[in-house]
Amino acid sequence: MDDETFTALLHEAAQDEAPRLFALVEEYGEHEDARVAGYGLAYADRAESNSVEGDFLLSSECPENARAVYEVSSGDRAVRCVHLVWLDDRS
Repeated sequence: MDDETFTALLHEAAQDEAPRLFALVEEYGEHEDARVAGYGLAYADRAESNSVEGDFLLSSECPENARAVYEVSSGDRAVRCVHLVWLDDRS
């Protein structure tokens, strides 16, 4: 296999196995305002997320579980709910 073909193979493997990037966004009021609370990476077997302040690291089974934890632990009564927002174009 030549260098160009092998490089293409490496890129394909990396893209196929790349984690998906997501954000955890707090909603204030009913569609009144929003704030990104954290960002995460979704792997095939788990999700890793971090608050934007950098003081809350979370490892969970999936992004939806991370969303639920952020919603419960918000501590801000004004937060109506937390949304999981995918930041890539994969379906």
